[in-house]
Amino acid sequence: MINSQKQQEEHILEQSFEALTRDGVRSFTVDSLSQNMGMSKKTIYKYFPTKEDLVDKSIGFFHGLIEKKLNKLMATEPNPAIQFVKVMEFIMGHISNVSIERLADLKNRFPQVWKRMEAFRLDRRDDFYNILFNAQQQGYVRKDVDISIIATLYMNIINSTFQPEFFLKNNLAPSDAISNFLKMVSSGLFTLDGSHYVNTLFNKE
Repeated sequence: MINSQKQQEEHILEQSFEALTRDGVRSFTVDSLSQNMGMSKKTIYKYFPTKEDLVDKSIGFFHGLIEKKLNKLMATEPNPAIQFVKVMEFIMGHISNVSIERLADLKNRFPQVWKRMEAFRLDRRDDFYNILFNAQQQGYVRKDVDISIIATLYMNIINSTFQPEFFLKNNLAPSDAISNFLKMVSSGLFTLDGSHYVNTLFNKE
């Protein structure tokens, strides 16, 4: 039972994000969401005055869930090399469920929402830096590597894989692009001890 305005708002966002993922932004309407939820459009509009606002907040809600999951993952795993592997597994698992066509639709219809999505991904750069820094301190990453440059490079490449035009034009899957990039870069980044953990990421393919 939803017994507070905050819970009601979060319930709308959760159902809205599921509908966006399932149907895409082009087919997503407040009418259909209202019918599926058994909730009046007036109630939905009370929290979210426009479709763009609802789409924006729904994606922001999902970003919050991602952040919580990544923070929990990093808090419960002390080995930074394993942290790296698990974060990459999470990213590739998330990307594998993404429809390039629906991403293109979202980018074209709501460019401001898209910019905020990009900003969220790039803001994870410091988290990634901390993982690599700790891995370097513990001997899993080579000492002659500039971790600041690598962290920035990784996050920009990951962000680039969410640009739908390139993948539609070249008929590529984002997960394949990330996997091959990781293989290329990781072979020169990690020490033998670090490679022992990182190779498990690729052996599962």
